Amino acid sequence: MARVMLFVRRPSALTEAEAIRWMRDHAAQLAAEIAVERVQLTRLQTPAVHGGGDCEWLIEMHCDSDEAATSAARDRACRELIADLRLLGMHPRLVVADGGEPRGI
Repeated sequence: MARVMLFVRRPSALTEAEAIRWMRDHAAQLAAEIAVERVQLTRLQTPAVHGGGDCEWLIEMHCDSDEAATSAARDRACRELIADLRLLGMHPRLVVADGGEPRGI
């Protein structure tokens, strides 16, 4: 299974609750608009920081093939979301992990 992974930072303009709601809404919109198996939203935090409000998010789109993953990454809905994330200062990073066997292990 190939995956499209979108890493983003929490926007400083939103409270934590607003950021959670915003990320869930947009992950659900991606799931509805892009032809993927499923979309998973995960909150990422650094374990070394006590009480830190900073976090990152991972929006992970699971696809049945490498071609489907590339297509999902280039889809209009994904491009528009990335543009919005940039405007909010969330520093989006989009990567595609192919579904092939791990190499070099």
